[in-house]
Amino acid sequence: MNGATTIQERLKDLRLNKGLKLEELAEQTGISKSALGSYEKDDYKEINHGNLILLANFYGVSLDYLFCRTENRAEINTPLRELHLSDEMVALLKSGRINNRLLCELATHKDFIKFLADIEIYVDGIATMQIQNLNALVDTVRHEIIERYRPGED
Repeated sequence: MNGATTIQERLKDLRLNKGLKLEELAEQTGISKSALGSYEKDDYKEINHGNLILLANFYGVSLDYLFCRTENRAEINTPLRELHLSDEMVALLKSGRINNRLLCELATHKDFIKFLADIEIYVDGIATMQIQNLNALVDTVRHEIIERYRPGED
């Protein structure tokens, strides 16, 4: 996840992610290099709202993203119904009882499918059933071996 916490950091990160120098960004947006440079300075407090809209459109992000009100860059206004979340899950996500940032990183991790499979094995008790089956098989084979070598004795 992006660690930017200010508009200035977001603007700089977005520019660097596109591999642009201030001069190139100025050419492509029509905003002066000096204005763009000042927008990225930590001590700059005021940014022209028209330029903010232009930059948000240029980078394909929402103003909420620039204002650090959301981490969503591409999915700006996804309706909740498209996410197929239960009311309980929405309430949990909104409650602050879990770390949503960590949950997002977990869900987008390259090994997330393996993790889900492991959880399914645990939740569905598949591993427990397999272990019980193996234990039963071991008991049966043990009993057969004992009968073969020590008939009549258990």
